[in-house]
Amino acid sequence: MTNLRTDDALLRKLEAAASKTLSADELRKQRISFIMGTLKDNSTVTRAKITEVLAVQEGKKTAA
Repeated sequence: MTNLRTDDALLRKLEAAASKTLSADELRKQRISFIMGTLKDNSTVTRAKITEVLAVQEGKKTAA
């Protein structure tokens, strides 16, 4: 069995990041990134289209 140990500085940074409250803009960017990541490689959906659809869903823009 190996004796693996995580760097203490890395653990502190991870704990700080986990406790940080994200802004609305940061959450939106994460949502867009998540959606992009779930698309198939041959998808024709663009980041701009996802952004547009989310704006409509959030009531920030009317559907075209």
